[in-house]
Amino acid sequence: MLVRLGRLATRSRLRRLLLVRLLGQGGDGVFQAGLASLLIFSPERQPSPAAVATAFAVLLLPFTLVGPWAGVALDRWRRRQVLVGANAVRAGVVMATAAVLHAGAPDAAVVVMALLALSVNRALLAGLSAALPHVVEPDELVLANSVVPTAGTMAAGAGALTAVLARSGPLEGLAGGGAAADAALLVMAAVAYLAAGLSALRIPVGSLGPVRPPGAPLPGSLRRSRGSRLVTMGRDLLGGARHVVQRRAPAWALTVVAVHRFAFGVTTVAFVVLCRRTLADPDDPAAGLALLTTLLVAAGAGAGTAAVCAPWGTRHGALRAWICGCLVVAGAAQALAGWSTDLTVLLVCAFALGGAGQGAKIGVDTVVQRTVDDTYRGRVFTLYDLVFNVTFVVAAAVAALLLPPDGRFPVLATCLGGGYWAMAWLYRRVGPAPRALAPAGA
Repeated sequence: MLVRLGRLATRSRLRRLLLVRLLGQGGDGVFQAGLASLLIFSPERQPSPAAVATAFAVLLLPFTLVGPWAGVALDRWRRRQVLVGANAVRAGVVMATAAVLHAGAPDAAVVVMALLALSVNRALLAGLSAALPHVVEPDELVLANSVVPTAGTMAAGAGALTAVLARSGPLEGLAGGGAAADAALLVMAAVAYLAAGLSALRIPVGSLGPVRPPGAPLPGSLRRSRGSRLVTMGRDLLGGARHVVQRRAPAWALTVVAVHRFAFGVTTVAFVVLCRRTLADPDDPAAGLALLTTLLVAAGAGAGTAAVCAPWGTRHGALRAWICGCLVVAGAAQALAGWSTDLTVLLVCAFALGGAGQGAKIGVDTVVQRTVDDTYRGRVFTLYDLVFNVTFVVAAAVAALLLPPDGRFPVLATCLGGGYWAMAWLYRRVGPAPRALAPAGA
């Protein structure tokens, strides 16, 4: 394991791509903590499950509109240039959001600006995943998928924790608290995004793809067409979807993601409401935010553990067995999480859910990268992100309908745990095992 990690560390382009991810996702953590402080954990708000679900829907659904364009762009334009430009764009948008917030604009204006920034974020993550096979050898993909996305998740957690500590400490005094402190957090995030864009300049321009076989057509919506670009964009995205279905293995992998994100979405809404209204004094939003941050740190620690265990668990090509094992663990933790409001139990469940979820994602990422041609990777990873977001929003809507005001969900959590186990059984019995590896230049 250490030898393989050492070999991975010698890949200079991987190190540069990792730095872009760490800076960007660290900024994401700060940015999202600032939004949570403003929209959910401010003293004047007592959010219900419906309010939390609405917040998630507003913040995640716009990517369903931006995503198809992003996927086509990632398969047409040099991905390194996309990383540079998109980071610069979101840095500017977040700085503008901070200015609007500091000026005392209504929440609606701040949310609109935040939507733009978050939509760019998701496109960037799709680009980073599509670029990864270009900076490692094929037999290093599992290990790279263990290290790189997990490190990004931990960077986001560290960014969120830094933001919470700064918000309740130095910024409370220097910025006077309230909207001024939240605006200062957004400025911190913008600086991180700008640093991510500048670090991407160190990656050679053409080294992240896309690589297209001789004679392969460009995505239709980015070349001259008699029809509407909107129509051809839809055809391009459908082309990526057809490619997924034809390969079968990535289609099953995305189904695993959908099941996990649905259960995780319900649990996230429940945990937010529990922290805000049940585990902490409803009149002390700072305490609720601190509790939620603690649960997120536990989930991040679980994700880090998964990164260590995944290369061992997937040895000898046992990707499908690894993913199924992660689903079984997640099902047990999910069922337990609904039956207790004891913080220790919830921390254990958060650790297990974070680890199992990240472990399954490592496997899914590797399946998609191994079985999808590079010509389609941008669109397929954008489709992956659409599944990732839309199922979470659907789950939040279900949570709004079924969760009580205090966030307790024993019966629902048990049903979700059963869903994990059912998916594990189906994937093990019916799902195809991923086979031939598609080279980065396929």
